[in-house]
Amino acid sequence: MELKHIRGSKSLKLLFLLLTSLLIASVSASVYFTLYMNATVGVTGNKVQFWAGDDLTQGRVAGSITDARQKITFTSMNGLNGSKTTYTDTVLINNTDTSDHSIELKLGSWTGTGATPMYNITISMYNATTKKGNSVVLVPGGAGQVTTTGNQTINHGTWRVQWELFWKGTATTSDSVNVYLQLMVWS
Repeated sequence: MELKHIRGSKSLKLLFLLLTSLLIASVSASVYFTLYMNATVGVTGNKVQFWAGDDLTQGRVAGSITDARQKITFTSMNGLNGSKTTYTDTVLINNTDTSDHSIELKLGSWTGTGATPMYNITISMYNATTKKGNSVVLVPGGAGQVTTTGNQTINHGTWRVQWELFWKGTATTSDSVNVYLQLMVWS
């Protein structure tokens, strides 16, 4: 009889250890606590904005500024074939904030391929007459292309953006490219 009691006692201990192991395993796999995050999300006005440059207001280029001055779309910016056409004041970048901001003008994409009859497009930012950063230089096919101005610090005030279009003499009025740029702004 004593042997049965020992076996039953061992079985009971084994069952207890098994249940304890399952409990420990299930607790260790569960979440111990939960963190919560609450936020009230509002809107403040953007301090760096696009404003129309002289080329836009005088009709030398056509386009519009939309989305609370955060987007500009040029619908017509034409260059002469066989020569360079320069638009010195297409759009203004206006920092209305009293604080300085870092900005970077960079290429998103463009449709210029090696077969495009163009030498290049050069886009530069100026503070009055001083060029700021690198010029973005778009070359059909991409060889020698520069895709960013690099980070520049704009203080309270206005910079202008200049475009230079240089079509080859073989370009016709049916030739065109689409250019997508991004102006990145950091506090």
